[in-house]
Amino acid sequence: MKSRLLLPNKYKKIGLMLFPIFLLYYFYIEHFDTGFIKFDVGFKNFASPYLDDEFVFLGLIVSLMMISFSKEKNEDEYIALVRLESLQWAVVINYALLIICAFVFYGFDFLSVMIYNMFTVLVIFIIRFNFIVYRNNKRVSA
Repeated sequence: MKSRLLLPNKYKKIGLMLFPIFLLYYFYIEHFDTGFIKFDVGFKNFASPYLDDEFVFLGLIVSLMMISFSKEKNEDEYIALVRLESLQWAVVINYALLIICAFVFYGFDFLSVMIYNMFTVLVIFIIRFNFIVYRNNKRVSA
């Protein structure tokens, strides 16, 4: 069965190049509390006139989606099955972590958990999918 929702394989490489750049940029703006992309919205009570956080989150999500939803070089039914099972595992683990965090974190700490929660489904999916594919390729080549 051919999936029409997968990107070509070259987008995985682009995502792998963009992800570390946006991750380093995120650590920079978190630790140095400065920004480069200034946008005056005209509100006096606006938290920050910088849009760096939004730019970084957009870049991280897009790069993780490029990595997650790009075709493999040899895309077959087995890879499609592994992709589906990995996505199911990622969603279940993500919500289990979210339920645990709902009882552990409160207030603004929980807001931070929700921000990181945007990325955990994709990160867990990428880790599990690539681990299963690597393990299968190692088993086949041995």
